[in-house]
Amino acid sequence: MAKLNKTARGKHRWIGICIDQPSSREEVESAIRGALGDLSWRLYDVKQSEGPTHAILKVSLEDHLSALSNLNAVASIATITSSGKVRLVRSRLSAFEISE
Repeated sequence: MAKLNKTARGKHRWIGICIDQPSSREEVESAIRGALGDLSWRLYDVKQSEGPTHAILKVSLEDHLSALSNLNAVASIATITSSGKVRLVRSRLSAFEISE
């Protein structure tokens, strides 16, 4: 099966978030589902530690700003960074973890 070309895949943004308490992947998905409602998103990375949990999710470019405001409206979730490249979000999250 042939891959879709770049324009057919659509534009998206990667969002790096921090969740206050340690959470499993299922708990993170549930919290995001509650915050984003009917917006289209996909959870990619979840990094659990003794402190806060960090995660990366993918949203469409059209939903990016509303996703940021909805996530920041939840007390236990904070957005740290967002970008069109997942590599940049991963590097910024790892730098954020070191500085905590």
